[in-house]
This record gives sequence, C-alpha cells and structure tokens, in this order.
Amino acid sequence: MFNVNADNQQSTGNNVNNLSAIQEDETLHQGHSQFHVHKIVEQFCRNTHLLKLIEGCVQKFVAHYQDTKRPEDLLAPLQLRLDFVVGDLAKRAPQLLKLVIREPIQFAEAVKYAAFGLVRQQLRLLGHKPVDIGQLHAQWRLVGLQFHPNLLFDPGQQSFPLGLSFIQGILSAYTPPETLVLQTIWFCGSGCLRNALQTSSTDAPLCSNCSRPMSEYQKLRVLESYRLLAVLSISSVQSPRTSGCIHRAILARARDHTYDLDLKLGADYLLSGYFTASSAAFNFEICHLRRV
Repeated sequence: MFNVNADNQQSTGNNVNNLSAIQEDETLHQGHSQFHVHKIVEQFCRNTHLLKLIEGCVQKFVAHYQDTKRPEDLLAPLQLRLDFVVGDLAKRAPQLLKLVIREPIQFAEAVKYAAFGLVRQQLRLLGHKPVDIGQLHAQWRLVGLQFHPNLLFDPGQQSFPLGLSFIQGILSAYTPPETLVLQTIWFCGSGCLRNALQTSSTDAPLCSNCSRPMSEYQKLRVLESYRLLAVLSISSVQSPRTSGCIHRAILARARDHTYDLDLKLGADYLLSGYFTASSAAFNFEICHLRRV
C-alpha cells in the first residue's frame, strides 16, 4: 500500500494555483545538470517519509538474504513504491514540481538514480554488498495534483504535448490484467557458478565465462500487472458536439501502482501522465488515475 500524507494533499490547491507559470519557468532546465537534479530528489526523499520507505525496503532485502544465504538472493529485486505528494514538492522542492510537469520522463530517471544512491548508502551502513541498479524498481506516482485546464489534452489539436498532461474521459474498454516482466535472474548450468540479471527480458543471456545459454530461476522472476485502458475524451460527448470529425479513444497503460480503485465502464476518470512513443500498444503512460 502507498504511504500518502493526507494533510499535505489538502494543501495542494494553494500551492499549485499557477501551473502556467511553472511551465514557462526554464530555470531548472537551463541551470542544473542531471546530477544536480538527482541530488535535489535525494534531498527531498531525505526530508520526507520516502526515506523511511527506502530504508525499510533495504532492511527487508538484507534480512531475507541473511536468512537464506543463497547467492541468487543477492540479485533479488528492491521494489519501491514512492508517492510524491504535490504539497510536499511545492513546499520543499518547487523546482522538482516544475520538472515533473515539464519533463516527467527525466523526473522518473532522477527518482531512480536518487533512490539508488540512498539504497547503496543504507546497504553500506548495514555492512552488505552493493547491488546492481537493475535490481532497483522505483515505481512513483504524483499524488494531489489539482486539475488545471492548461494541462488538459485536447485531441482536436492534433498534437501530443511533451510534458505532463491530464486526460478527462469516459472509460470505454479495458483489458484483463496483463503481465510486465521487471526482472529475471539466470544461472549457468555448466558448472561455472555464474549468475546474471536481466530487466524487461525473458531471453536467455550467454554465460560470461563459457558463453553457453544460461537457465532462469523461474520462481525468482519479478512481474507486475497492468491494464490497457481505452478512454474516450470528454470533449467527444459534450454538447454541442463537434461535427465533421472522428472521435477515437486514447489508449493508456495503467500499471498496478498508479491506481487503487475499481475500474468501471462508462465512468468518468481523470488521468495524469505523459505521452510516449516507445510502445506501439499504447499512447499514454498513466502516473495517477482517479474518478471524477
């Protein structure tokens, strides 16, 4: 379950009244390197409840290995579910709020590397071996962002925005839960005693010692569920209707960690996320999903 600070959510309306100004401000984009952004995210995590979540995940990882002492458990995943509350961002790190709205993909990368730095530090404190960054799965969502018309996607404009967007629409269809492979762990069955880690792939790697295909620890495969949603923009059902155009549903991917409600066909939803060109199966990656 997510750890959401309800008090901060109530104050978000006063903190993000002028998102248009955030979009126009280029100071973070021009004045800071990617490394500096990572450090800002890391400091934000240290000053909020997110640090406790990261420490708890690392302690659980170390305790599990100490109980089993199996070499393959050194490659086990560290799954972090991090809620970035808009009220906290506006108060403690407003430059990060600007970044997540303008460059959500860059923000996601910064979250991963910042969390990895905190994980490695905690492992050193516990006297444990370092882990590979591929073992870290930092799943984040932006909570408490108030609706703003400047961020609302308009299908009639025939263009996809680059930053964070809202989509308000009717849920017209959704798929059964589908499976996303986050991580696979492999071993060499030829006596080399080598292990390997892969992310987002089920293809057998070659052993770095004997060059033979490796075998997978099937029970250690890390999976995540998601659904593809077909959302019909609210503009297509408003009165008066626009004539002379075809209204098509937007395909969006909702991963398990982005929502905690039941989906209902015909219901009105507000999606926050960003458009992606990395997949032919969907157009929109959801960061948060809620009913209207």
